[in-house]
Amino acid sequence: MRSAPFTLLLSAFLCAAGCSDSGDGDGGETTGTGGATGGTTSGGTTSGTPSGATTGSGETSASSGATTGSGDTTSASNGATSGSGGGATTGSGAGGEGTGGSDGTGGGASARVPAASASTLREAGEKANPPLLIGAAISGGGLGNNDYKRVAAAEHNYVTAENEMKWDALEPSAGNFSWGSADNIVNWARQNNMKVKGHTLVWHSQLPGWMSSMTGKANVEAAMRRHITQVMGHFKDRLDHWDVVNEAVQTDSDTGVGNPRMRPTVFYNQIGESYIDLAFQIAREQDPKAKLYYNDYSIDARNDKVEFVYNMVKGMVDRGVPIDGVGFQMHIGPPNNEAGGADVAANMKRFTDLGLEVLISEMDINRCGGVVTAEEQLTYYHDIVAACFKEPKCTAVTFWGINDGRSWLNGWSGALCNGQSSQSLLFNDQYGKKETYNRVMNALLGK
Repeated sequence: MRSAPFTLLLSAFLCAAGCSDSGDGDGGETTGTGGATGGTTSGGTTSGTPSGATTGSGETSASSGATTGSGDTTSASNGATSGSGGGATTGSGAGGEGTGGSDGTGGGASARVPAASASTLREAGEKANPPLLIGAAISGGGLGNNDYKRVAAAEHNYVTAENEMKWDALEPSAGNFSWGSADNIVNWARQNNMKVKGHTLVWHSQLPGWMSSMTGKANVEAAMRRHITQVMGHFKDRLDHWDVVNEAVQTDSDTGVGNPRMRPTVFYNQIGESYIDLAFQIAREQDPKAKLYYNDYSIDARNDKVEFVYNMVKGMVDRGVPIDGVGFQMHIGPPNNEAGGADVAANMKRFTDLGLEVLISEMDINRCGGVVTAEEQLTYYHDIVAACFKEPKCTAVTFWGINDGRSWLNGWSGALCNGQSSQSLLFNDQYGKKETYNRVMNALLGK
């Protein structure tokens, strides 16, 4: 059993000073039909694609609903709100106004007001004020199962495709796009009144061979521009949330500790660090109204990586790069770190103080190897979701899958599961609600 990463006292002290963090380790991703398999890759996790291929460190981000963030305002239950340019504030008193920053640069937002009651997670999120999107990673294979579809639609109003919108799936050969699998997920989600976040436009893993081996700055820039433009153009008016750049930073360990640096991807190697700014600028040109996110793992608690990512993102904000938010993947347990609720809350505040939204984008808590105990798992689920719920600029919580049996963790050796269930999600193999579900519901209802 691994102890909680840091004491509440240390978290509170550092939060008061501006907050640093440590997060979950390499993010995870994806299930295939009935469970993914995969192997490790340097600096990250791997997970299966729908056909069982491996991927690099994990992903996804959840995005905003009625939220604050650049250009948005949100209202609080029983209380008017005020603010401009993304600095809306919430109030909870009858007829009261939120106080605090009206310029969108952080501070001033009151706690989100929970629903009085709810029968589903989706309902709890929708009735909160401001609302909170409740998401899940959805696989094309999963949509072939009626129980999977029933639970996914009833409990969630936000979708991230596990693999079907990654580069190798959408553009398997240069300039030739394949939309069918992604369109199926998007169309199903829209039929069930669910928002969809595009995941992911620029990432080092799950690249087709022609892209990962490309050389020459001009060639890579042109390929990146074409991919972002074509993908966002295809889904325009159906998707307005995007993970633009995913996992651009690595450290010596999956827990975010040691020698933080830019990941040596084809994009970084050929273009340099400016590829991140360029990707966001291209995305903004394609859709002026879309929410654009940076997504990464191990940036949710306190460690070396979050310091690097915070400074990187702050630099983007200072330069006027069109970034709207940051996704915290939130994969907890082996091989990743553990992040307590107080550390997560402090870390979220640090990014929202930049005027950004934050999202829990890929949450699961792995029980394999006895590293995380059953009671620790319940505490983490409650306290981390509560940390997001209490922060009005935390706009979504996405769980990386629907039920334990389909978790990508089950078949990946790095997770220590050895083919057994990771017991990592909110529903069991028969789609029954677990105690983890109840703890999340309590957090969403302010309990």
